[in-house]
Amino acid sequence: MWSILVFLVYVLTTTAQIVRPGGCPKAVTQTTLDLPQYLGNWYEIYKFWAIFEVGQKCVEAHYTLKDNGHVKVENSGTRFGSKVEALGDLYMPDSNRPANLKVKFGNSAPYGDYWVLDTDYKNYTLIYSCGSLLGPLGHVESAWILGRQRTLEQSIVDKLFAKAKSFGINTDHFSKTDQSGC
Repeated sequence: MWSILVFLVYVLTTTAQIVRPGGCPKAVTQTTLDLPQYLGNWYEIYKFWAIFEVGQKCVEAHYTLKDNGHVKVENSGTRFGSKVEALGDLYMPDSNRPANLKVKFGNSAPYGDYWVLDTDYKNYTLIYSCGSLLGPLGHVESAWILGRQRTLEQSIVDKLFAKAKSFGINTDHFSKTDQSGC
């Protein structure tokens, strides 16, 4: 029993994601994704708690197409007045499921899910990731709402929260990213 508890504490402190009991919610991605329209600048509006973002504000992402068909992900923000950056690689492993992307940050890191649940390309995107933890006992999840501007209309946020809830995703885990004074 202690080894399970120690393992769960380790997972909680190292995964940088939300840990919940039971299996992953049955989230469904968009059926299409126009990657060239998706590229460009996005600003983080809401996120699930992540240890690597503690203390950050003005978080943004820039997506550019690489020669190999993958997407270069350049995340940046400020933490206590200093700029922080993370470089990643995003790709589409199955063209039959184009919104079920994979992303990783760092050469030795494994790829994780980057599922586009909804985007209109011009204003917003809703991204979700979930992985099993100890089989059916639990899951680890992340979610983000990004916008092309540093703010989103409340009606869009409400729509995206409703979509997430319809899949069984607990939107109480979302917190608003500080985009003031950027």
